[in-house]
Amino acid sequence: MTLSRGSVQAGEQAEAVCALDLTLLSGEARDLYAFAHTLNDLPIWLTGETLPMRGVRLALGQYDEDVTVQSALPFAGDMTVGKGWSQSVRAFLTVFLAAQPAAEHGSVDAVHEMRVAVRRLRTILKAFRPLFPKGALANEMSVFQQIGRFLGNVRDWDVFQTEILPAYVSGDIASEFVQLAKEKRVSALAEMRQKLTDPSITSTLLSLGHSTEDPAALFGAETADALLEDHAPVLLDRMARKVQHRGHHIGHLSDRQLHDVRKSLKGLRYSIESILPLYNGSRVETYMGHCKDLQDLFGRFNDAATAEALVRQAIKERPDLTEAGNAIVHMAHRERKKILKKLPKRWKIFSKDVPFWCQ
Repeated sequence: MTLSRGSVQAGEQAEAVCALDLTLLSGEARDLYAFAHTLNDLPIWLTGETLPMRGVRLALGQYDEDVTVQSALPFAGDMTVGKGWSQSVRAFLTVFLAAQPAAEHGSVDAVHEMRVAVRRLRTILKAFRPLFPKGALANEMSVFQQIGRFLGNVRDWDVFQTEILPAYVSGDIASEFVQLAKEKRVSALAEMRQKLTDPSITSTLLSLGHSTEDPAALFGAETADALLEDHAPVLLDRMARKVQHRGHHIGHLSDRQLHDVRKSLKGLRYSIESILPLYNGSRVETYMGHCKDLQDLFGRFNDAATAEALVRQAIKERPDLTEAGNAIVHMAHRERKKILKKLPKRWKIFSKDVPFWCQ
């Protein structure tokens, strides 16, 4: 264990630091996680930025956003439950921490990467939940939900500026909202930075990291050593049933209910993508195609709904933007109506397709 206090210098640039590094010299990684957990009461938090990385940032004046982080590898046919869990969780924890430094300093892409990592981790927790003891990792799921919420606040304003405004309105009208959107993003980014220092987040990341080093302690030895392909159909079927249940009578659902269908569908697709190597054949491609087509439609609907919500929020704070805002709301409303007309047909195609893991 090394405590570093002082500053990092690069030329004329300097930044104060106070960092605690834990290094495993011998023994098991799970023991290092266990020791880190004993420090939970201290006002410290995990970060993806090492001291050398800080020096590079100070020297260059920016983060290297071209660093590629490898996501989870597809599961092989002989993958066990324990190894599948460890491989998936470890990969997206790495993505989360690697993207964090650039995200905290305003990178649009890094915020997106962190948010995707959180979504993937939440999906993994939901997919494997039937194999956990009752109540296991419930707190971790709750914390990731909170993280997704404040990352989403930043991401919504990014999408609003870069995608929604250009798609819905002309440059003159859009320009009236750009400055407000930038101000809102700055505020959301500051909230994100502050919340990432919460001890509950560090505790959650350490808890999941610990579980990847000793999956038998989470699942039990018998389940951890079982082949994932023996459990995959049951796990996927559970998630698919949730999508079907939420999407029942899809033409009569509220915006909130449609959003829930979208989230469940995305979780199903993420889970399927991880286990695809366990299956093959044209039925797999067909089912995934229907999944993607429906998800794309939901994505467009969500963009329109987000546009309306953000504009209405802006108008309340800035009445002078009412005229321009109403133009955006009108365009977003038209887009939603178009999508709602297409949705029942796309849903019918998807819902009537027998899942490939059931055949």
